[in-house]
Amino acid sequence: MAKRILLPILFLLALGAHAQHWQLKFGGGLSSQYGAARSVGAYKIGVGYEYEFDQRWTVAPSLVFYGKGFKDPDRLVAVIDDDGAPLYDEEGNPVYSRMSRSTSANYIELPLLFSYYWRTGPSRYVVLSAGPYAAVGLFGKVKTKGDGEQLGSDKLYYDGDAFGGDGLRRFDAGVQAFAGYQFATGLTLGVEADFGLTRTSADGGRTVTGLVSLTYRFD
Repeated sequence: MAKRILLPILFLLALGAHAQHWQLKFGGGLSSQYGAARSVGAYKIGVGYEYEFDQRWTVAPSLVFYGKGFKDPDRLVAVIDDDGAPLYDEEGNPVYSRMSRSTSANYIELPLLFSYYWRTGPSRYVVLSAGPYAAVGLFGKVKTKGDGEQLGSDKLYYDGDAFGGDGLRRFDAGVQAFAGYQFATGLTLGVEADFGLTRTSADGGRTVTGLVSLTYRFD
């Protein structure tokens, strides 16, 4: 189904394009979720194919391997004993532990960016881009420390798959924005952000990512 939709679109783009260029993309930065989540490192590597309609406007579909994630802030959770009963201190108050959880997830992402090139000199441009993206989760880990509601050694640490079960949903989609500068060598240095619009977790979390990126265009 995806091929039936995408291939005709790309064919029409190719017919209307004056020039076409391969792109190699790298980036590194931070990712998180909207709300109280804390940031972790993020990165991407991939390729794109840019269709140039004129010297100002282009469109570029890409295929990118993307690493994202986030950390939950410390949460107070009740501590239970090995029989599953709540623990209490000497004064009869419930005992709590501080649970820390970090999620790392890897995706295949497909952005479709529409770009405007503002010429500042020979082969030099300010580049502004925006467009939708869709991503499918491949693999990842959720690491948890200090979960007093678990039994045995799991109170100290346990991990599991990032996707499926109580973890993340595999599908993510949103909007990507980019601003950068293209040098005469064909190298573009810029900053970009992904703003997730779909809920990727059961509690309604949406992904947000910011990167410093490098794009090299092959003429």
